Amino acid sequence: MSHGIGTWVLLAVGVAVVVGLVLWLRRRHYLNQVRALGWSHESNPTMADVADLQAPPFGLGLGRTVDELVAGTTPAGFGFRVFEYTYRDAGPSYSERVACLQLPFALPDAFLSGTGQPRVGIGMAGRTLVQGEEGGVRVITGDAGLVRDLLGGVEASVAAFGQRVGGIDLGVDGSRLVASGAPKDPDDLSGFLAALDPVAQAIAAAPALVARQVPPSAPNWYYGHPEWEFVGSDDTVLDTYPVTSDGYGHRTEDLVRGVRDGIRVEAFVHHWKTDRIETTTDSEGHTHTRTVTDDHSEPVCGFVLPFFFPALSVNGGRVGEKVRFESTDFNKAFTVRTADPKFASDVIHPRTMEWLLARRPRGWTVSGPVVAFEVEDHDLLIVDDCGEVLRGWLGRIPRFVWQDRSVPVPPYLVE
Repeated sequence: MSHGIGTWVLLAVGVAVVVGLVLWLRRRHYLNQVRALGWSHESNPTMADVADLQAPPFGLGLGRTVDELVAGTTPAGFGFRVFEYTYRDAGPSYSERVACLQLPFALPDAFLSGTGQPRVGIGMAGRTLVQGEEGGVRVITGDAGLVRDLLGGVEASVAAFGQRVGGIDLGVDGSRLVASGAPKDPDDLSGFLAALDPVAQAIAAAPALVARQVPPSAPNWYYGHPEWEFVGSDDTVLDTYPVTSDGYGHRTEDLVRGVRDGIRVEAFVHHWKTDRIETTTDSEGHTHTRTVTDDHSEPVCGFVLPFFFPALSVNGGRVGEKVRFESTDFNKAFTVRTADPKFASDVIHPRTMEWLLARRPRGWTVSGPVVAFEVEDHDLLIVDDCGEVLRGWLGRIPRFVWQDRSVPVPPYLVE
């Protein structure tokens, strides 16, 4: 028996050695190919190596990593970086190999795609976007004139690129042309970069685009939200928001915080533990008990206002009495509760009802200066959306309400 086990152990060790040798040889061959093309390779790049990139897919989510960075010059003479990039907690997780070509000047952020979905996160912070399409190429950016100039200057080269590589997912990130879906194989990557070269050349040569160049923008860790910062953990926030208080071992994780127009946002994951007694009976009828510890978590997305409001909830927590409004459709879609019915009628007026019915936001609860949203995940796209909903609601509160409460009218008032 021991002889048989020893044979299997030796066989397993031999297989592991062979597999390891194959992987080592494959890796060595890959690095030789990269160097033969005159490119450099960094096995362990850091986020500092891509800190100048900030438009989606960059500037989104948490848990960001960069790996396997290859750098060099394209056939047309554009400096490039290609690397694996990942993030989580901003819609679907992103994990792609990305190519970035250095352009001779910077432009406002713009995103180019085929008929499929555009990049996630491009509308962060309520950014107003316009789009145009020509020849199967769609351009989305914040300026209708830039849409026109990009389509006029690069549509043909972008369409040709899409036909050659099988799709279009491009972006102009300041002075970088960014393409998702770059292959890892050096020969395939050479073809990908050669197909991308004409797009960079078309941008660099288009007079209308040269005239639109802008100064390079300062690095921004969160796209559209220069006010956000990653804190990580600060358990004192648990005293501010209506979190679960049962159990023990309460802690926070992945806390993002920022202040805009005097409104503080804090979004995080709340973890805690509870114990329960589990009783079992064995085959002989003896009873045994043991303590089982369960781990729990909940996402929290909250805001602290620079003023106080009466308790009010819109599809949120149970505060005060339920209030009904003259709109049947609104009453079916939304449950409003408050400790001050007059305040509710002042801040949920017909125009706001119409906006809420069109917007269909997540629910929220106001208690003094604290606003807590009902969120399903700790996701920065959700945090961004909740912030825009809050500002949209506050911005539709009539002037007389602010005046009656001796609070300055907010700069984002919608009139």
